[in-house]
Amino acid sequence: MPINSSKRSSSTAMMKPDGTNRAHNLTAKQNSIIAAKIKTKIANTSSFFKVSLKTNNRALALALVAQKEKTRQLENEVVLLRKEVENLCFNLSVCRHKQRQLVRILKDLQSSTLNNLAAAVDLLSKEDVITGPHFS
Repeated sequence: MPINSSKRSSSTAMMKPDGTNRAHNLTAKQNSIIAAKIKTKIANTSSFFKVSLKTNNRALALALVAQKEKTRQLENEVVLLRKEVENLCFNLSVCRHKQRQLVRILKDLQSSTLNNLAAAVDLLSKEDVITGPHFS
């Protein structure tokens, strides 16, 4: 009989006359349904974020590749421009050197021309003194 009495007490515990155990079971079911819905919503949201992050990462990777290519092109252009500047500086120094040489030649030409003209004037004036102005 003690076994029967334990069965009886457990069955009476499940079936209270006021129905609180049944309400508790109903609330537990509702809570588990709500919890399952929340878990599903979290999983869906998490999945959405994962897809969004993957898409964003792909876009960032492509942008990085494009930026690296632009950087490489700009670095090549910088190298070419530096070579061009170097060539232009060399050409400028060559032109300045030629200009200095030409100025020196022109100064020498001017000086020698003035000296030759002065000598010619001296010669002509000495001839006039020797022969006289009315000799011709």
